[in-house]
Amino acid sequence: MTTGLPVGRREALAMIATFAVAGCGRAVADAKQGESGAYRWTRILDAAPYPKSYNYPVHIAADGRFVALHPQGTWSSRDAVAWTREALPPIPNNTAYLAAVSHRGATVALGRHSGNYQGFAIEPRVWRTADYAAWAAADAPDLPPLIFYAAASFDSHIWMLGGHDGRAPVNQVWRSPDGIAWEAMPAPPWSPRARGNAAVFGDRLLLLGGGAIDGEPGSKIVTGEVWATRDGRAWEKLADHVGSPDPAGFVPQVYDGKLWLVGANRSGAFTSAMIVSADGSDWTPVSAPWSARGAMATWTDGRRLLMTGGKSSHVENGETVFEYSNDVWAMERA
Repeated sequence: MTTGLPVGRREALAMIATFAVAGCGRAVADAKQGESGAYRWTRILDAAPYPKSYNYPVHIAADGRFVALHPQGTWSSRDAVAWTREALPPIPNNTAYLAAVSHRGATVALGRHSGNYQGFAIEPRVWRTADYAAWAAADAPDLPPLIFYAAASFDSHIWMLGGHDGRAPVNQVWRSPDGIAWEAMPAPPWSPRARGNAAVFGDRLLLLGGGAIDGEPGSKIVTGEVWATRDGRAWEKLADHVGSPDPAGFVPQVYDGKLWLVGANRSGAFTSAMIVSADGSDWTPVSAPWSARGAMATWTDGRRLLMTGGKSSHVENGETVFEYSNDVWAMERA
């Protein structure tokens, strides 16, 4: 989840980014660009200083810095070109299983996971940082013991949607004002699911996709449903499908008044693709010039949609080979 910036700050960041890109000596002709309708992608860094990885967020600090909460440390930048290693230790929880949500000007990491999806324990603690210099821990005895849920900050609360309880997917809905005290919401009309995605789009909280988790029966079946709520109690289905086939492994990002599903992979294959909607109901596939991947980090400075990291795989000589990324891309109006 990302946080928008005031117009003055966005303009300042845009000027900094322009000077930084010019200063790095990269000729415009050398930048790989691609069209997505009225939009253009530009690769602004071939390799960031943080290691190649996936399943981590980039949040925006109160002072406008982009903060990459990488599993091997923390890096920050004001333009997505020049990155600085920060003293903040790696995020305390495992973001492959649990959420770290941008909430009320801070990052809140929910619990600490150990084990796997069939047998796991979650330490009921939360960690919070607003200055991105240190983590402050607090006990959270009511933290729901779930993994692979969708999470977002909406209506002054942190929300958990769906997930897996160690036995099966669930259709539970939880909310918390601070990550410590949790309230169970009424049972929703959507079916139990894990690996869904949450996004705040306009005045509604959306749940996108989901299904069983890898290794379980039905794990190859992914739902493309889109559900929306304004209060966590009443839900409306906006779409039965967002693609054909429906995608998995994407990251939702609101940009330019539209909701983009970045890294919309299909049928177990990684692609260089997105799906975009202006209303959450009608969806259009668009291509992208970056290498095929999923589980990347996305954020926006208002003027641009930015992306880094991600993971893909392919088979060579009968063996699965994994590839990870640390390039940085930006999309803006053409």
